Amino acid sequence: MQQTEANHNPSSRYLGGAFAFLFDDKGRFLLLGERPDTRKYMWDLPGGTLTDEEPPVEALHREVFEETGLRLRLLSPLCWLKWDRHRSGAPILVAFYVAHVVAPDDVRLSEEHTEYRWVTMEEFEYERLAVSAEEEIVRECFALYRQCQCTDR
Repeated sequence: MQQTEANHNPSSRYLGGAFAFLFDDKGRFLLLGERPDTRKYMWDLPGGTLTDEEPPVEALHREVFEETGLRLRLLSPLCWLKWDRHRSGAPILVAFYVAHVVAPDDVRLSEEHTEYRWVTMEEFEYERLAVSAEEEIVRECFALYRQCQCTDR
């Protein structure tokens, strides 16, 4: 999977989105349980839709804080994907990022989600968790996170 620069706003032909693989100090990433009445998947990543002219990184910080009350430290962009999954029916161009949570013990969920869970790659694979990101992206994310951890020290 090719890593691309993810700092510009996507084309106006698409809605824009930004989501984080948000890791804690134990190398686990955060999953948010979707409400049953709006559920497409059992679990979702923190993030959401960009507002008009909002850069993806700015949207990511805003969405993560709105959904979880958490602050993040961005480690790296991961990839861009085009989804046909937005509830409006419009295609959405999504930027995925790898990030580290600043204070993982203080999760405050918004009304959009019912629960949260920190999971390892092993738990993700073993339980076959249904998440909004494809498994290949999750694997790439863990590899990039490990690489960022090695160069961070």
